[in-house]
Amino acid sequence: MSESKSARQAEKRITELSGATREFARQGADFAKDVSDRTKATAEETNTAGEAYATFASGAVEFHRQWIEMIRANTNATLDFVHQVLGVKSPSAFVELSAEHARKQAEAFAEQARHLTGMAQKLTTDMAAPMQAGMKNVFNKAA
Repeated sequence: MSESKSARQAEKRITELSGATREFARQGADFAKDVSDRTKATAEETNTAGEAYATFASGAVEFHRQWIEMIRANTNATLDFVHQVLGVKSPSAFVELSAEHARKQAEAFAEQARHLTGMAQKLTTDMAAPMQAGMKNVFNKAA
């Protein structure tokens, strides 16, 4: 009888160990899935930030290129004006030339400001798109 009792106790212990092993394996799998999900979410957030930065970098380069082109055009207009002033023969011709130059420059500055403002607004919108998509993704996962 003692052999039968010890066999039952051994079988009970094996069953308990099997259950504990299964529970331990399930907890390990749950932990691995949680770490995987968090890593994936972090990678997606990093990718979103990277996309926004890449958009900003390319947009900033184009913005600065346009700005430098505008500076070049304005400098050339000023040099042309100085060249024309050197040929002026009367005060009235100087006033007329100055007024014309001021009018043209005011129009050019207004157009340049509109252009740069439009570029800045587009860049802001383009940068916000990946961030909005990323936030939408985060909120969808949280829901």
